[in-house]
Amino acid sequence: MIALNDAKSSKVGGRRHGAAGLAAALAAAEQARSRGLRIEITLLEKSREAEAGGNTRCSPSYMRLDAPDRLAPRFEDDMQQSSGGLADAGYFRTLAENAVQTIGWLQSHGVEFVTPVYYLSSGPARIQPVGGGSAIVEKLVDAAQRAGVKVLYQTAVTDLVMAEGHRVCAVETQSSHGVTTALRADAVILASADFRVTPR
Repeated sequence: MIALNDAKSSKVGGRRHGAAGLAAALAAAEQARSRGLRIEITLLEKSREAEAGGNTRCSPSYMRLDAPDRLAPRFEDDMQQSSGGLADAGYFRTLAENAVQTIGWLQSHGVEFVTPVYYLSSGPARIQPVGGGSAIVEKLVDAAQRAGVKVLYQTAVTDLVMAEGHRVCAVETQSSHGVTTALRADAVILASADFRVTPR
């Protein structure tokens, strides 16, 4: 989850900081810096540092691109077909429009990509980060910390505190020692994995 505070500080937290939480925290820090804003961004991570990374850390992170700078010609059609026509076409259009730029952004933070040998002879082309998903996690953590993002490990987000107007004003956290704290936040970005691991 990422919570941003009033051009002065911001909290980012979740159960595990996979690629989504890390990318959101880093992008927020970069955007703030480009606009001359001083904000505090905190990434809240339930796991210990050595276990952090969510599903991304465990994934080989294959991506359906012909090359890091080139989308497959039938990318949207292939993705729609693989979903049996049930997926949101707008989602895949947005993904297609931003994929190459996003890969470039990851490369700018040190993530290297290769074409796995398996996909040279079978199926549509794919790329993969050298080192799999754990490489994405490690490079983005390093970049986020260099950009001033504070990471609190072993800190679970237990609740969102609401203000008038149904607006989140704080996140409630619990440390590995059972200490509960409310962290004020002017904005919050949830990046707490998919529904299979997030019951609420």
